[in-house]
Amino acid sequence: MEPLCIHAAGMVTAVGFNAAATCAAIRAGIRNVNRVGLFDRESGEHLGVGKVSLPHWWIGLGKLAELVAPAIQECFRAAEPTPASNIPVLLGVAAPERPYRFEALDDELLDEIEHRLAVRLHPASRVIARDHVAVIVALRHAAELIRRNEAMFCIVAGVDSLIQHELADHYLSKRRLLTAQNSNGFCPGEAGAAVLVGPTRARSEDALLVLGTGMTFEKATIETEMPLRADGLTQAIADAFSDSGMTYDDLHYRITDLNGEHYKFKEMTLAMMRFQRKPKPKLFDLWHPIEHIGDVGAAIGPLLLGVALHAGQKGYGVGPTVLCTLGNDNGERAAAVVTYRARLHV
Repeated sequence: MEPLCIHAAGMVTAVGFNAAATCAAIRAGIRNVNRVGLFDRESGEHLGVGKVSLPHWWIGLGKLAELVAPAIQECFRAAEPTPASNIPVLLGVAAPERPYRFEALDDELLDEIEHRLAVRLHPASRVIARDHVAVIVALRHAAELIRRNEAMFCIVAGVDSLIQHELADHYLSKRRLLTAQNSNGFCPGEAGAAVLVGPTRARSEDALLVLGTGMTFEKATIETEMPLRADGLTQAIADAFSDSGMTYDDLHYRITDLNGEHYKFKEMTLAMMRFQRKPKPKLFDLWHPIEHIGDVGAAIGPLLLGVALHAGQKGYGVGPTVLCTLGNDNGERAAAVVTYRARLHV
């Protein structure tokens, strides 16, 4: 993949209505996951959810557009004077196999976003229905658009909401939500997130450089009885290392989509054991923003990249080079190696 720069981010989450507020809250350890709206039919208790403080409770395409449009607008502003209509929007959403997925999600969501932004989106804009790993698919597509000179910048975005009664009942039936009786579960959340990406030659100011990516498939998914060896995540990380020219020893910390389920923590541990060769001289941090905002589905990918960018800008990361990892329930696994550069001279 052609190297890309991430210049700016936008976010709407349970802890902030823009990227700066969200990242500051996550850095400060603020958690806005409250018992409201959804409840466990078995115990009669409300579930913890990372709900964005929107004017009222509703579901559907309109809500998703309200979540992601401000995040995309943040990136449009950062790209000025480039017109917004010249910047393709590559939007990650829930995968087709997600239960209770909104109808017409792939066909009508971009129209809803156009209406809220009052701008005609670039013809190359598209929806990528790949859930958590959609961000890696979008980065690769953005690199191709930029390589072919079809766009100077792209916006890689994601939006999702797991705060639905029917969807909560589905996950409760599989004992996958965090409840008073089940500590091995996650809290549903919702968010919209976006990052502005461009070629390394585009600007000279500070930016987050995407060095390499990897994608593969894990057979022993969370809903199978197969023994977990983390072969899929291991291969995705190995491919990202190969693509970037980096190794385990070049990393300073990790940002992941761990959501509280034991499966994901076990998978990460097994995968990292395949690469570790010598002890790290400093703490090898593991960041998981879902702890603060709930599991935000397809929005988590751009959010991870935005957090890495903010950590570099504000200097609170352990170091500049970060491993980002993501995984879907269907077995798709993805990884990216990114590094923050104070100045880019290519």
